[in-house]
Amino acid sequence: AISGYILTKIMKGEKAITTTLVKDEVLIWLSRYKASALHKFIHSLRALVYLEIISPTLNDQEEACINFGKYQLGISDLINLAVMRRKNINEIYTTDTSYSSAGIKIIFHELSKDPDFKAFIKNLENKGFKPSFH
Repeated sequence: AISGYILTKIMKGEKAITTTLVKDEVLIWLSRYKASALHKFIHSLRALVYLEIISPTLNDQEEACINFGKYQLGISDLINLAVMRRKNINEIYTTDTSYSSAGIKIIFHELSKDPDFKAFIKNLENKGFKPSFH
């Protein structure tokens, strides 16, 4: 439910950045486990006009290699970290607590305390959904 709330915030105008790595990880997962959703996923990304999808540079990848082993992050996350630093981003929507080892503020579960979150959940329930909070 919280991930859906984040997407709703972005749809309503909150600016957000992700990388092509994250997008591609989702595409790979969908291709393996839910191929029927591939086209819908790409179409949905196009609809998120406030979501900027950034390609990592070779410099980002080089920084990730330099930091490999320094933080509790894998290479893809280190590349994303390098992009975040290049863009002066110091917080992330994620459940991956390893980003905190690199000084990044993790925002996720506390979103359930947002004033608009209860309205979001009620709207889902009114539509017949049963939100989960894993």
